[in-house]
Amino acid sequence: MKKEFVRRWDTKISQEAQMIASASRLLLVGIVLLAFSGCVSLGVIGTGSHDASDDPKAIAGYYRHQAAAMREKANAQTTAAMRYERLFGPEADLVSGARLLAGYYEQTAKELDHLAEAHTSVERDGKRPTTSP
Repeated sequence: MKKEFVRRWDTKISQEAQMIASASRLLLVGIVLLAFSGCVSLGVIGTGSHDASDDPKAIAGYYRHQAAAMREKANAQTTAAMRYERLFGPEADLVSGARLLAGYYEQTAKELDHLAEAHTSVERDGKRPTTSP
């Protein structure tokens, strides 16, 4: 009776060990695939170039998209500043930090809009813009 129990116990542990080993291998393969997929570049836009041979419309669209994302972050920080002010008072560090961050995001959005316009002018005029941001 005791030998039968030990044999069943060993079989059960062996099966669990095999399942854990299989799950570990699967997890490892998933991590490796994830790491490699992060290294793959599906298409790089040369955003610093004003060369007409690049796709200025795509580059301008990229910059506009980034500017919109910065404005969303600015709005979120402005909202957070108002909430912090109600909770902690107008002199709290969180309030001034959120306002400063909102201003930074808004300034970055303006710069990105300027870059988008520069690339739009390349598409429209076919020549590199002469003004800088």
